[in-house]
Amino acid sequence: MITTKELNEERRFLNEVTLPALMQFIRIPSKSRFCDPDWERNGQLMRALREGAQWGEKIFPEGIFEILSLPGKTPALFFDIPAKGRGGHPAFFYGHFDKQPEATGWSEGLSPFEPVVRDRKLYGRGGADDGYSFYTALSAVRLLRDRTGRSPRITGLIETDEESGSRDLPDYLKAVAPRIGSPAVLCILDLGVRTWERLWTTRSLRGIAQVTVKISVLRHGVHSGSASGTVPSSFRILRRLFDRIEDAETGEILLPECHGVIPEDVRRELESETQSVDFPWVGHTRPMTETPAQQLLASTWKPALSVVAQEGLPPLSAGSAQLRPYTTLSLSMRLAPTADAPKALDAMIRALSTDVPYGAEVEISRASYSPGFYAGKTPEWLERVWSAASERLFGHKPGVFFEGGTIGILEHFRKAFPDSAFLMTGMLGPNSNAHGPDESLDLDYWEKLTRALSDVLAALPEENDGKEVHEKGLRHASHRALARRGMGEFCHAL
Repeated sequence: MITTKELNEERRFLNEVTLPALMQFIRIPSKSRFCDPDWERNGQLMRALREGAQWGEKIFPEGIFEILSLPGKTPALFFDIPAKGRGGHPAFFYGHFDKQPEATGWSEGLSPFEPVVRDRKLYGRGGADDGYSFYTALSAVRLLRDRTGRSPRITGLIETDEESGSRDLPDYLKAVAPRIGSPAVLCILDLGVRTWERLWTTRSLRGIAQVTVKISVLRHGVHSGSASGTVPSSFRILRRLFDRIEDAETGEILLPECHGVIPEDVRRELESETQSVDFPWVGHTRPMTETPAQQLLASTWKPALSVVAQEGLPPLSAGSAQLRPYTTLSLSMRLAPTADAPKALDAMIRALSTDVPYGAEVEISRASYSPGFYAGKTPEWLERVWSAASERLFGHKPGVFFEGGTIGILEHFRKAFPDSAFLMTGMLGPNSNAHGPDESLDLDYWEKLTRALSDVLAALPEENDGKEVHEKGLRHASHRALARRGMGEFCHAL
C-alpha cells in the first residue's frame, strides 16, 4: 500500500517535472505530414522528438534515446531504459508525436499551441492525442523506481506519422524489433475510455474497406422530361448494387466476407452491456437496434456500410430538370475485427462491378483496406493487476472497450512481437475533443493512469533475465559513444 508521503512525492514529480515537459510539447506545432507538406523543411516533427529525447536523458541518463530517420520518411524516437534490480522480459510502449491541424472554434483563452491548465484539464493540441504517451511511460518507470528501488527494462517507439496513416511505422518497427526482443506486454497508449470513473482497455477494433464507385449512363446531361423513363437513373442503379451488399430494411451486411467469428468471451462481455451510447439525435430518430448490448455489438463487431462522400449531385441552388450523366459515391465499410480485410474489399468490388444493371459503365477507384484487430485473451497476471489498480485508484472494476473505429497498425505489432500481450488504453474520453477545438487532457485521470501503468511494470514476469537483450540493443546503436550518452541520430538501411 502506498503511503501518503509516497503519494505526495509522486504527485510532485508528475506536476513539477512531467507536466511542464508535456506543456512544452503542446507548444510545438508538430503537425502531421498530410497537414504540413513542408514538414521536413519546417522541422517541427524532429523538434518534438529532440525535446522528448532530451527530457528522457535527464530522467534516465543511463537509457538510450535515439532519433531514427530513414530517407524520405518521417522520423521516430526509439528508447530503451535498462532494468534496475531485476530481470525479465521488457515492456514496450507506443505513441505518436504528430498532431492534427489547429481547427477553429477554440474557447476564449484557449488556443492549439499554447498550453493552458484550467479546472484540472490541460488544453492544447496533441496533449491527449498523443503527446502524453511518451512522458507517461517514462514517468511510470520513475514512480516505480522511487517507490521500490527496482524496475523492469522498458522499450518504446514514438512515431510522427500516425495522423497520416502510419505508413512509415512498419519500417521503423522492423528496424528496432531485434533490439527489443520479446516484450511481456505491449502498452499501446493511443486508445480511448468511455467514462472517467475507471480504467479501460480496448480489446478489439473494426477493420475498414473503402472504395469509390462511379456509375455513368450518358456522355452528358439531357432533359429529364424527354429522357426519364428511358434512360436509367445512375442513382437507382447504385441503389440496386447496394442491395447486393446491404439489406436496405435492416442494414445487415449481406457479404459473408465482411463478417467474422465473435469469440465467446467477447460475446459474453458484449451481452452484459447495459449503458447506451448517446448521440446527437435529431427529432424522433432512434438507433437501428433496441438494447444497449445490441447497439454495442452492432457498432463494434458487426460490419456496417456508410456513404461518406459524393460527386455528380449538384447543390439545390443549381438544380435543374436535367437527367444527370453519372453518380459517384465514396463507400466506407467497417469490418468485423476478425474479418479478412482484403477478401472483404474484393467482395465489395465484385458486387459493385459484376452484371451492372442496364449495362451501365462502372468505374472503381480509391480502393483500400485496413485490417481489424482482436487482442485475444488477456493474461491472468495482467488482468489481475489492472483490475486491482482500477479498484484501488477509482473504486470500480476496469471497463472493457470495443472500438468501432480502425487502427490498422496494430497488426504490425502482433507480427513483430507474436508472443506479447496487449494492453491498449489511453486518454481519449468524453469531451477530450481530439482533432477538434479545445482538445484537453484530464489531469486527474492521467495521474491515475500513470500510477496504474507503474503497477503493471511492477508485476511483469521475471522468469528470464533481460540483460542480454538490452546489451544487444546497445551493440546495435550506430555509435557506442552516442549510445552511452543516451541519444543518437542515425539512418538505417533496411
